[in-house]
Amino acid sequence: MKKGMKGIVMTKYSYKEIKQSLTKKKNSRSSLWVQLWVRKASFPITYIFINTGWTANMVSVLSWFVIFAAAVLLSVNNFWCMLSGALLTNFWLVLDCVDGNIARVKRVKTFMGDFFDAIAGYGPFSFTTVALGFAAYNTSFLVPEKYRHFLILIGGVGAVANLYMRLVHQKYLNCFFAAKNILGELDEITLKDTEDKKSFAYIREQIDKNIGVAGLFMPWLLVALFTNTFDIMLVFYSLYYIMSFVAISYLYCRRASSFEEESQKKMKKKED
Repeated sequence: MKKGMKGIVMTKYSYKEIKQSLTKKKNSRSSLWVQLWVRKASFPITYIFINTGWTANMVSVLSWFVIFAAAVLLSVNNFWCMLSGALLTNFWLVLDCVDGNIARVKRVKTFMGDFFDAIAGYGPFSFTTVALGFAAYNTSFLVPEKYRHFLILIGGVGAVANLYMRLVHQKYLNCFFAAKNILGELDEITLKDTEDKKSFAYIREQIDKNIGVAGLFMPWLLVALFTNTFDIMLVFYSLYYIMSFVAISYLYCRRASSFEEESQKKMKKKED
């Protein structure tokens, strides 16, 4: 125990406690990129933050500012600014692990933790994708100059598709839980879809975590900077986000229709 500001007593957490708080199951669900270095880099940073009084939610808010600043720097037509932006984007992912580390070590149940985490988590899907469009515009040697403005447009479309896909997902879940509550079936809800290795949800999760912002995206960002291939990276991820949006929208529309039909039958049986 140690005294912090205004005599408040704070617990001193050891580096060993921080490392041991990460279970094998939790780590195995992360992307290969996160397992190889991001988790390891997060431990000493967690040690500093947790022992200076930071909470998990505070780190989540900080990471939002970090990813915003990273996107601004990535958009500037200057190598050192873009390098700073790429490094800060990677640092955002480290902070994304730090808030989880703090929550596990302190063993504090936060009711709005997912909200704060989502604020920061949506940063790369919006800010960074748009910034990628500007970076491609500033550095592309594959696209003729008179057509380069389309790269900014592609970045915007990719960002919107990504965010819209997540909005569809969240709205479906909100309606699903609300319906289950009305039907009195909340206790029957499980996460089998994400545990079943043959399910679409599990396969999508595996692909997204290894290709998305927690996976291939981060090292590719640095490679694209040094090879002036932001345009290739931009087109790849924009197409990936657009195709994901179409697939997710189609899947949830089918699920929503089926669920609606089944739920109406159950409601009629109750009324009878």
